[in-house]
Amino acid sequence: MIGRVVALALVLAATPATAGEREVTIPLAVSGLFGQRTVDLSATEYRPDGDGPFPAVVLSHGSTLSPQDRAKYTAKYPVASAVFVDWGLVVVSPVRRGYGKTGGNWAEDFGACASATYAEAGLETAKDIAAAVAWLAERPYVDRTRIVLVGQSGGGWGSLAAASRGDLPIVGVVNFAGGRGGKQRNLANNNCAPERLVEAAGRYGRTVKVPSLWLYAENDQFFAPSLSRRMYVAYTDAGAPAAYYLVPAIGNDGHQLIALKAGVPLWKDTVKSFLRTLGVLPPR
Repeated sequence: MIGRVVALALVLAATPATAGEREVTIPLAVSGLFGQRTVDLSATEYRPDGDGPFPAVVLSHGSTLSPQDRAKYTAKYPVASAVFVDWGLVVVSPVRRGYGKTGGNWAEDFGACASATYAEAGLETAKDIAAAVAWLAERPYVDRTRIVLVGQSGGGWGSLAAASRGDLPIVGVVNFAGGRGGKQRNLANNNCAPERLVEAAGRYGRTVKVPSLWLYAENDQFFAPSLSRRMYVAYTDAGAPAAYYLVPAIGNDGHQLIALKAGVPLWKDTVKSFLRTLGVLPPR
């Protein structure tokens, strides 16, 4: 009987990891008035065929302009995830606190428009991202030395914030249209306190050690090229290693670049080259 059990264990160990899409739960410890508790973040994992260990991506969603939109947020980026999986990466997309299936209190509020606390809001986002990194690092099919953060809008901003912590096993960040406070009252490029956003980018840049790639579109309605460049300059002037790419206008709002199938040719080669320089993907 013991021999049969051992044989079964060997068979299970040799079975390739299940490829495809699945829903997972990521624990996040949060502190409150009554001590520490655990919040379960709903997430979607996409996995390539085989046993690995694979490089991996934490793919973080943006923020929203209303509580109603937060409640129905799905956080899935199937277009980008398919590209990453095709490159042989595991992707996990967590739904942060206050959004969609995770629900609960929204922790990322930056406060009043004129006195927006963008740096602090991003660091709150970073807590959820850090939980996803820790979860990935524990998967036997993930190479914990090749984990990258990828985020869009508020998720891109939170990914930069997460990198500024300096305590995560990540090798780089891909920031798609990152920022906060854009398109107030649904007006294109109507930003809350843009000077404070630029200043916060500089604050992050002082402690970031890993490289990042910044991708913005010419027709981004949340963060126009003039503002995204200023954020980038503040970030790199503070000492952070990064590269900035402005892609041509796409769709009605280039802020959605990562979600558009037609947008893939605009970023695919640049991102792939960046991941190669990080050692996440093999050289040509």
